[in-house]
Amino acid sequence: MVALTLVAVVTAAVVVARPWHAAAPVLAAPRTPDVQRAVAVDFGVVTDPATDWAALSEHLDRAGATSVDLNAGRVEFTAFDWDAHPDAAAEPGTDHLAHAARALRTGADGRVRDIGLIVDAYVPRWIVQDPSVAGVAADGTRAVYTASATQLARGEVGERLVAYVAALGERYRPGQIAVTELFLDTFSFGDDDLELFREMTGEADWPRTADGTPDEGSELIGTWRSEVLAGLLGRMRAALDALPDGRGTDIALAADARIDWDDPARGVPVAGQDYRILLQAADRLVLWAYLFGEHAPADLERVTADLAAAGYDMSRFTMSVGLWAPTSVDPPGRLSSADLGQAVRDATTHGVADVAVTPLSLMTDQDWDVLAAVWGPEA
Repeated sequence: MVALTLVAVVTAAVVVARPWHAAAPVLAAPRTPDVQRAVAVDFGVVTDPATDWAALSEHLDRAGATSVDLNAGRVEFTAFDWDAHPDAAAEPGTDHLAHAARALRTGADGRVRDIGLIVDAYVPRWIVQDPSVAGVAADGTRAVYTASATQLARGEVGERLVAYVAALGERYRPGQIAVTELFLDTFSFGDDDLELFREMTGEADWPRTADGTPDEGSELIGTWRSEVLAGLLGRMRAALDALPDGRGTDIALAADARIDWDDPARGVPVAGQDYRILLQAADRLVLWAYLFGEHAPADLERVTADLAAAGYDMSRFTMSVGLWAPTSVDPPGRLSSADLGQAVRDATTHGVADVAVTPLSLMTDQDWDVLAAVWGPEA
């Protein structure tokens, strides 16, 4: 799923030119620890030359948003010229992130907004070019978007993801970098993944069901998947910490994560998202507060209550309220403005101080009105 989890301060001295290292840092301060009210901007909006950034800044002012998360793209499709992989640029010669950040960095009252960056871990183009990097399901089906566990743990895909996070940190110095679409479910049963599983767990084979197929719900497999992703996040954290002059140490590293609505505190180990394991490597988790199916805004307060009761440090969670909804609701395919307002309120409970709304492309005038009522200066 997309999420949006999430995350990306501009100085007047910034110039959009190459070489980029001749310019002042685009984003220059860590995300502050107080209440964060963010709006996430999808990659298509970031890279669209028709985006009215001045109008968006006015919306953010009125809504009382304190931060903006800009989607920086994928390792194979970037929002700027990445010197290491220039062929990946969405529009060669244009730094869309710098342009957006300059426009959104400061509100009309002079207050500085935090800006985060979002990295999408999907690699569909890469898989088309080299199917061997794709994850493999238990029945042999190859993934279209996701790399294998082995690729993430010790392959070129994982190495490039780490390099991309480091490049974003060095180039922009955002308050936060959040990695989205980093899941390991279904497509982690290739022969190389079995060898990795054996090496990491000491087991001779996958846990299997009575019919002999891998037991995808196995606790052991869930823990292994979570450790694979935590290992990748740990490498990203180390790469940021190793940036010259310590410039990456104040950049928060976050990972998007799903919610188990029946047992929120356990995370979603089947997807490689045991929260306690991931939080050993990531600074924050951006939880997908997406109200699909039978879920209602009030369920978000129950999620935060369960997390708090389990003893989690609630300052390490962002609740990302998604505007997507089933086609059966009215309006079809998106969360109603009334539910958005209630969801934002219910998400900011039991110690959660960081809430995001995603994606910008689905925001309506009514949604902005609701956020102004909940977050705005007069709320």
